[in-house]
Amino acid sequence: MAGAELSSVQRFVLITLMIKGSAVPNTYLRNVAGISLSRPYRDDLRDRGFIAVTEKPLVLELTEKGWGQAIEELGGSVPPRAGAAGGALYIALGFLRSLLDHLGVAPSELFTLRFAASDATLAPAHAEPSTTTRLDVASAIREAYGTVAQSGELLPLTQLRTALKSQIDATLVRMNREPGVQIIPNSQQGDLTAEDRAAAVRIGNQDRHLISITS
Repeated sequence: MAGAELSSVQRFVLITLMIKGSAVPNTYLRNVAGISLSRPYRDDLRDRGFIAVTEKPLVLELTEKGWGQAIEELGGSVPPRAGAAGGALYIALGFLRSLLDHLGVAPSELFTLRFAASDATLAPAHAEPSTTTRLDVASAIREAYGTVAQSGELLPLTQLRTALKSQIDATLVRMNREPGVQIIPNSQQGDLTAEDRAAAVRIGNQDRHLISITS
């Protein structure tokens, strides 16, 4: 199977993982997205370096190479035997790619961004952030609270910190694709503390602990 064209189902899996922007259980693909990926095709995606696979429970995640392939699908032609739904999907993807190019927004930035529906606006990547959209710790806390609790509900701070880490992780994944930013694993694994491991961000199939930003 290696070297052959990707099947429609394989392409749909890569697109779904890209849109979700995070690791996805196989049960989600099967029960929610309606995509049944057999083991040979899943192993093929893994062997090509497009996905990382975790067993028990079965979870799939795009690698850096997989992100590149999935982004290519945004401008790709309809694959053979994609069916009516597949054809409509690729027309929509082509429109989305044209829109992103027009706005100057990178696909990786769009699909790793998580925001409230009321703030769902796209701006060109080169635009300067306004005062109201500039990162503010208090507003970030309020947003994280709103994602996991109802107004006025008492929420344990442990859950709030978990929600905040998810937002920070998504931002770090996006930043890792920006020029001048490197987020890498610590090669001295034995030196890592429990706090180091808890603070790591998962990118591709690696936990990464160190960040470098070049001005």
